[in-house]
Amino acid sequence: MGTRAAQRPGRGGRADPDHRTSTGSGPEGCVPPGARRPSRAGTESAVEALERTVVQGMRDTGANVGGLYLLSEEERALRLVVLSGVPWDVALPWARVGLSYHSPVADALRDRRLVWLGGPEEVARHYPQLAVVLPYPFSLAASAVTAGETVWGGLVLQWPGSHPKELSRAERATIGALSGRLGELMRAAHDGGRLPSADGTTRLTPPPDVLTGPPREPADAFAERLPGGCCSLNADGRIVFVTDTAARLLGTARSRLLGHRPWEALPWLNTPVAQDNYRAAVFSRRPTSFTVLHPPGRWLSF
Repeated sequence: MGTRAAQRPGRGGRADPDHRTSTGSGPEGCVPPGARRPSRAGTESAVEALERTVVQGMRDTGANVGGLYLLSEEERALRLVVLSGVPWDVALPWARVGLSYHSPVADALRDRRLVWLGGPEEVARHYPQLAVVLPYPFSLAASAVTAGETVWGGLVLQWPGSHPKELSRAERATIGALSGRLGELMRAAHDGGRLPSADGTTRLTPPPDVLTGPPREPADAFAERLPGGCCSLNADGRIVFVTDTAARLLGTARSRLLGHRPWEALPWLNTPVAQDNYRAAVFSRRPTSFTVLHPPGRWLSF
């Protein structure tokens, strides 16, 4: 995300969220209610195996968001157990999905079919309530996670607005195979008494590009030389990199910005315009821009 002084309202730079660090929910050890970070040591648990498989599926399909739902014990709702690629607070409204609710993942589960939404028009046509909440360009696939005749949960994958309107045959096959692998993992975990609880916490994991990305020191040095200020947000919306110029334009020290969401560190950024542009960038993976007033009278373009 770039930051620079604006000549007048309405002229903006470009904001491009950089998902290059882990999708944690804050500084190390700070985790939002209902979510937790992956552990780093010890034998791989059942939920870690599910987490790894979801991220590998994202890599194989090119999806930028992945979510795995597990049927709750009463089998009347799905609960999110693994999440990658979006902040927890953005996904929170869909952390629990009733089986009777008209939603992509619930429909995929009830009908045991792949639900594909190839863009905002498809979302609006089939799920108008979802389109009102997320009026952004993105594509989505939802699939039942099964093993044999048993339905264990549901898988949701999401792509930016640049994805073609149709799933390729290879993508469909990959999603089908991924759902099958997840189902077998859940069945094995159940048989071994290690199946994670559907009423427990959600696992937050970095997206594939974060896990495999190259060192960024040269890019950081380049950003410092740019005439405008630059900062980078992780998938949870927290600032993980900020140049000295950006900190100067924002009127605060870098140490007060790092590890915080912009609108938390800078109350004057806590506006619907700023947060809506951030959500639009997260879901569409497209640059957005807006202009905001830095009190008392300086306009900044993002």
